[in-house]
Amino acid sequence: MILRAAAVLFCMAQGASAQTSDDVAQAVQNWLTDHSAHGVIAIKSPDAALEVVDLGLPADQAVELASLSKAITAICTATLVDEGLLAWVDPVSDYVDGFKGITIADLVTHQSGVAQDATQTYMSAWLGDPQHRAPDVVAEMRKRGAPTGPQGNYAYSNDNYALLALVIEAAAQQSYQDTCQTRALAPAGVTAVPSGQSGAFLAWGGWSMRVGDYLWFHDHWFDTAQADFQGPKAAIGGGAVYGLGMLSRTMQGGSNYWHFGALCFPGGLNAGSFAVAFHNAWRVVVAYDRCVDWPDMVELDAAIVKAVFPDL
Repeated sequence: MILRAAAVLFCMAQGASAQTSDDVAQAVQNWLTDHSAHGVIAIKSPDAALEVVDLGLPADQAVELASLSKAITAICTATLVDEGLLAWVDPVSDYVDGFKGITIADLVTHQSGVAQDATQTYMSAWLGDPQHRAPDVVAEMRKRGAPTGPQGNYAYSNDNYALLALVIEAAAQQSYQDTCQTRALAPAGVTAVPSGQSGAFLAWGGWSMRVGDYLWFHDHWFDTAQADFQGPKAAIGGGAVYGLGMLSRTMQGGSNYWHFGALCFPGGLNAGSFAVAFHNAWRVVVAYDRCVDWPDMVELDAAIVKAVFPDL
């Protein structure tokens, strides 16, 4: 399954600048060792070039993005809004039959009232399937009469992003993959492909790319110097918000952005990912070859925070 990234309580760093990129890489290496995992890390400090470090996985290898894929889908949607092909307040039913009362912004921010998650039932059967299965997820949503929960409340569900893929296709009159390659990835100067293992989950968790490329994608679209989150957002507690496929919190006149991803299929695919950008312009993207529990993810977050802000 894909573990749900909810209200992360870390990423609240307000201390001094980091020591070096080596310190960040070592902190992640220590975490990987503790969890018997191998990984790869991309690091960009405010005053140094991008570094990609092999921590057991090749630096030039495309990795599973898991739920970091959601930012690609959300940014793709935002570009269609900028072009006037969508509006955040548009009803989803203008583009996909059914789902009355849900807006495009509701899907992006997980406030649609879609509290259930059909993807969790079917994803294990779709491993290795090259076909994007968003239409199948949406068909299941229709069967159960989604939304079934209260709208306007944050409730993380992959189904929202499966439905968003069909909205994107209807608005752009082009496949989800081609639309998002052109609009979300190409402007950042990077490419990505559907994963050979999880590509069926593409819009919500199936993109694959190098960690260095994901860092550049993140750098292009998520500006840590801005204190105001750009686009629709949902408050999730502790001053954090969710929007455009990322969690964010305002810090010292700027913003922190972060998100975890996990693909957990015992005996099959087990992988994790984490992207974080701090208000002081440090950025880190990590991918690893294990499925870990939520407390372990929090430990990874805390290790990176400590390395970037050693005086905390």
